Amino acid sequence: LVAISISDNNVEQELRMLSSLHGIGVILLNLENPSESEMVLPSKPRPEVDWQSVNRILIENADFKDYIELVSTYYQTGRVRAKDWNKL
Repeated sequence: LVAISISDNNVEQELRMLSSLHGIGVILLNLENPSESEMVLPSKPRPEVDWQSVNRILIENADFKDYIELVSTYYQTGRVRAKDWNKL
């Protein structure tokens, strides 16, 4: 997760919980000088996918569904098409 600020202690506590439960990392982005951005919480690799969370997010977020479809295509075919990944 990348953010330009963390609004209060409650948000920071929630982020720490998400990091602990799901391995989510947090970076505070310095907009004026991105190279001085700060990693607040490092991400942690997980050996297995939390499919219950993936399925919940798929229902709530169409962009995530598109992402999962691209990842699935990659794992099935080994093909990465730059036009699918580098959208701005």
